[in-house]
This record gives sequence, structure tokens and C-alpha cells, in this order.
Amino acid sequence: MNLMLLTIFCAAHDAEAIAVALRNLLHAPVHMRREDVLAQDFANAGTAEHVAGALVRTVLDVELPEDRVRDAIEAATAARRRLPFRWRTVAVLDGGRVE
Repeated sequence: MNLMLLTIFCAAHDAEAIAVALRNLLHAPVHMRREDVLAQDFANAGTAEHVAGALVRTVLDVELPEDRVRDAIEAATAARRRLPFRWRTVAVLDGGRVE
């Protein structure tokens, strides 16, 4: 089974609800980090972001089996949120833990 890294880019105020939905579905750690984006595409931006020319987003990363990606996107979609989110997956080719 192939391991994937699912990355979701969402509004900061929606991140916790989406992260909890993913954690509850996958029983896997969800990594969250703030991201400031200087952008020209304001399709998902709030009014203050339009004025500042910067998007304040949260990035969520979770590793999951390839066959669970669709379930994870459905869980994120169903989470209580106000704004759209973007997502992408990449294959995890290798990894481990070094002590």
C-alpha cells in the first residue's frame, strides 16, 4: 500500500475543525503550521487580506494510505468551516526515525 502526504491549505479559523476531523478519521497525527502568503489570487481571501495583499492560512499535513485520501477529503469537506480549502497529495517514497 502506498503512503501519501495529504496537505490542506485552509483559513486559520477553519484549521482546528478540519484537523480534528482528520485525526478522528485517520487516528494519525495532523501537523499544523501557520503560513503567510504574499499573493495575487484572492479568490479565498477575506476583506482584510485583500487590503493587505497577504493571505494568512494554516497548512495541515497528515500521512495516510493512498486508499484513504478520498475519505480524508470528504471528512475535511464535512467539517464545520467557513471558507473553501485547497489540497494536494504527494507520494512518500521513504522515511524513518533516527535516534
